[in-house]
Amino acid sequence: MEGTLFKWTNYYNGWQPRYFVLNETGILSYYKSSELIHEGCKGSFLVPACEVKVHPHDPFRFDLIIPGEQFFCLKAKSQPERQRWLVALGTCKSRGTKSTTSTIVSISHLNAVDHEIKIKVQELHLYETVLTQRIHAIKSIANDTPIPDIKKLDESTSMLSVTCDAFIHTLDECIKLATGNSSQSLLLLSPSSLTAISDDISILQQSFSSIDSTKPKNSTETVLPKQNFFKTFFSELSYPFAKLTSLKFEEIHSELFLSTCEQYINLIEKFNSKTFIPLRADANGNINKLKRKIINDPNKFQTLYSIVNDEIIAKTTKEKNSATDALLWLKRSIHFLGCFLHEYGQDNQTVEDAMNKAYGQTLKRFHGWITRGVFSIALRSVPYKEEFLMSLAVNSNDAREVLFEQQIMNEMLEHGLNMNSVVNKITEFYIEHELESDEIIG
Repeated sequence: MEGTLFKWTNYYNGWQPRYFVLNETGILSYYKSSELIHEGCKGSFLVPACEVKVHPHDPFRFDLIIPGEQFFCLKAKSQPERQRWLVALGTCKSRGTKSTTSTIVSISHLNAVDHEIKIKVQELHLYETVLTQRIHAIKSIANDTPIPDIKKLDESTSMLSVTCDAFIHTLDECIKLATGNSSQSLLLLSPSSLTAISDDISILQQSFSSIDSTKPKNSTETVLPKQNFFKTFFSELSYPFAKLTSLKFEEIHSELFLSTCEQYINLIEKFNSKTFIPLRADANGNINKLKRKIINDPNKFQTLYSIVNDEIIAKTTKEKNSATDALLWLKRSIHFLGCFLHEYGQDNQTVEDAMNKAYGQTLKRFHGWITRGVFSIALRSVPYKEEFLMSLAVNSNDAREVLFEQQIMNEMLEHGLNMNSVVNKITEFYIEHELESDEIIG
């Protein structure tokens, strides 16, 4: 299979089109364009070695993760195209896992069969996600009008049968591995993984049984697919930035934004250094300034736009302790955390290195030599990788599981992207209205 997909490059260039080719041996290569294939590929990797993850909110996006090495964020041009790629990649993994798994990943305390089961579990999560999303798309079309749009319905159901077959085939292989070649293998999977398999199958069965040609009464609930094995700092967030990424700046609810920021600011505690206390105090101080503005007139200041626009009209944006200035510095703090998560989530550097890069990309140019010196000291006292990852686990024992690190890295990348997406919306508005400032503090 081959075709154009959009690949995330960096925060400056964003999503860029690349031409991808999946050959019969399971190697996925990408080129700058179909016309430039003769110049050679820009990168290639073995699909059976990757985890394929469907994005829970973006219907066009999916990610390819090579554990401990690389992370590729990709987007298709349409939902049907994304599904064709997912089925092709999933089929490739299913075909290639048995012969390549034991040589691709070396895990000393698990034998080849145990690792194969874990790979199959990942495949089941992939197919379950695709099936659940497709089912709810079909239900949405069927319930939209008294007479469903047949063309849309055909498009949404075109790949359903193939995906069902792939799911059943992978599930059958998983059962054979667990009960045939190694009767003890399934016991080595973590309890949370086994629960996840059972719950996912139940969700899928409920989803299929709930599809009906008639419009269900009082039924608007959407069953979301489970993506994670372990509870983490990120999975327990009540207000993730993902809820804000689809909104324009003018639509971002002020109290929801501040509640979201408060939760993410708690991440600073995980840096395990008292020298980061000023950063957290500054962020909380700016949150409180904005809250005081809202309290003055809750009905008037329901959005961030209404708060800033009020000061633009009053020409008070440059005044000391203005809400506009508070939001400016708050979004810079969030930008720093978002860039850190993105840098560290790539899993190719230490906590200190990732934080140093994030600081250089965000806050450093606004800090004088005194504040830079404080940050320099703080960076040398951040925790090592093992301690940092353990601090992000709700249950510290989970941090010892093989798949925990992979999950937490994926979460960091995803949350980092969402945080910076929201920050960019605010920054664009500030630049447009000349509210950005190059003032240096400390």
